[in-house]
Amino acid sequence: MNAENHDVVIVGGGVAGLSALWQLRHRDVVLLEADERLGGRLMSLPRGDYWMNLGAHLFPGAGSHVERMTSALGLETIGIPGAKFALTFAGKVYANKRIETYPFTLPMSLRERVALANIGLRAVGTVKVWQDTQREQPGWAAARFGGYLANRSFRDLIGRPPARVDGIFRAAGHRAASELEDQSVSTGGALFGGVWAGRKSLLSYNLNGGSGRLGEAMDAELGHLVRYGAAVTRVREENGHVTVTLREHGEEKTLRARQVIMATPAYVSHRVVEGLPGDVADVLADVKYGPFVSAGVITTERGRMPWDHIYALTATEQSFDMMFNHANPLRAGRTRRPGGSLMVYAGGDGARRMLDLEDSGVESRYADDLVGVYPQLRGNIGEIRIQRWEHGIPYRRPGFSFEPMLRHSRRTDVGVHFCGDYFGDLGNMELAAASGFRAALRAGAALGTDGGRP
Repeated sequence: MNAENHDVVIVGGGVAGLSALWQLRHRDVVLLEADERLGGRLMSLPRGDYWMNLGAHLFPGAGSHVERMTSALGLETIGIPGAKFALTFAGKVYANKRIETYPFTLPMSLRERVALANIGLRAVGTVKVWQDTQREQPGWAAARFGGYLANRSFRDLIGRPPARVDGIFRAAGHRAASELEDQSVSTGGALFGGVWAGRKSLLSYNLNGGSGRLGEAMDAELGHLVRYGAAVTRVREENGHVTVTLREHGEEKTLRARQVIMATPAYVSHRVVEGLPGDVADVLADVKYGPFVSAGVITTERGRMPWDHIYALTATEQSFDMMFNHANPLRAGRTRRPGGSLMVYAGGDGARRMLDLEDSGVESRYADDLVGVYPQLRGNIGEIRIQRWEHGIPYRRPGFSFEPMLRHSRRTDVGVHFCGDYFGDLGNMELAAASGFRAALRAGAALGTDGGRP
């Protein structure tokens, strides 16, 4: 009887939770965030003319749920003009404008060219199915796409090509923070589909000033609805309401809500939500997250550099799998300012091997390999900051079925709703926002218009 009452409690302040909060901001709603900031894996630090990015950074364009939030908050997204398909191969950087030209331009043997071309054609076929389902049902198509070749791994699709060709796909596959043997064909389709979708891609923009600005702007606008340092330990639906138990700055508290939105990673939701149907609980327990170890790198060069025209580079021979040039969107049509900002990361097994290293050890490996790729960086690497994401991104394993959760999400008789980027074959920002928006719609529909409390 002494519990604090609310119409809606949202648990988790990542993109999914922020999307739900934005939709329900005129309700009696509170968002509980265990950390001291909003944004989840959106994390950046301002550095003069640039910013240091440490987490998610690829934003969707006009008409997306994320874009509607950023625009309403007065934030600016900027298009990415640079090459997104650059890669290291045989000790050099290649930056073809069209990814399908690589089998003909890389210095390969005939056997390697044929293998790369054949695997590329198989990947294109998989991506075509993925894109068709996207057009059929935007936002939720990725969840349904999991049924396509769900019992096969991406390794099954590409086989065992020559080592250098395999290295290209292993590095690219680490964008899913997992090995090719562990990710389903549908995860690979979502990965390559997002990269190859051109102007329709959900990966076409950066947030000017850094991805962390979304959480900062949301705090400035709706911070009065947020409680920080509030770690939820138990959620249970009973007797027509939902009880939420939390520890807030060392003190245990209880909230009561008519509706609860769980915008936490699947493994957190599985741990704290009680009384779920067995198959739904099993889904939450079985969602897999792969690790990333990322580094934000501020550079100090004074003039033009050979990476200026590149945004994304797949590294096939380095300790990191990807390099992103976050200064690239600031170069188009503008005077090139001194310095810059790069981000590198390793995913999957490479990241797992680094999780227990000291920051200095990771810095040394990344810095040495950056200079190996671009000798011009020698003496021009300034600040480096390491960020470990042990549970970096969710991906689908072969044979995994998300259908029980989809069925549960269609129910109208429940008080606990789930959302997050794990609703798709491969997590991304727009998927998280769309799932948060839909969870908010379900909660709002259940509340009706009476505005009452439990």
